[in-house]
Amino acid sequence: MASKIGSWIIGVGCFLAFVGLCFLPAAFGAQRDMTELAAGAMVFSTGMVLAAAGFYIKARFWVEGNQSKPVNTKGRRKVCNLCGENESAVECRVHHMNLCPDCLGKHYDFKTCAYVPSTRPVYTKSKASGA
Repeated sequence: MASKIGSWIIGVGCFLAFVGLCFLPAAFGAQRDMTELAAGAMVFSTGMVLAAAGFYIKARFWVEGNQSKPVNTKGRRKVCNLCGENESAVECRVHHMNLCPDCLGKHYDFKTCAYVPSTRPVYTKSKASGA
């Protein structure tokens, strides 16, 4: 509901901003009238404030909608690629798979696989410059 109200407020604000801009030809025409310029500026600024308020309402709606999900303060943890349920303990660098301790036995192949802990940060080698 708040998203629709925000959209309507943005629409009304943009309409008022357009009406405020329509005052400009009268204010800068052959018979210049500074009161029309002031009125146009007031209507334009009111429209912009309404449009900004609509954007604010929509942003608050999306923030409140995402609060229902639990926030992990430790960062994103990787999930096992085989079972998809448990937290991964190791990563197979050959097959690019994250594995939990239960699924490690199903995937284990000592000849080809190279495992690293999932908690270890991944560093990539940068190419040496030819300077």
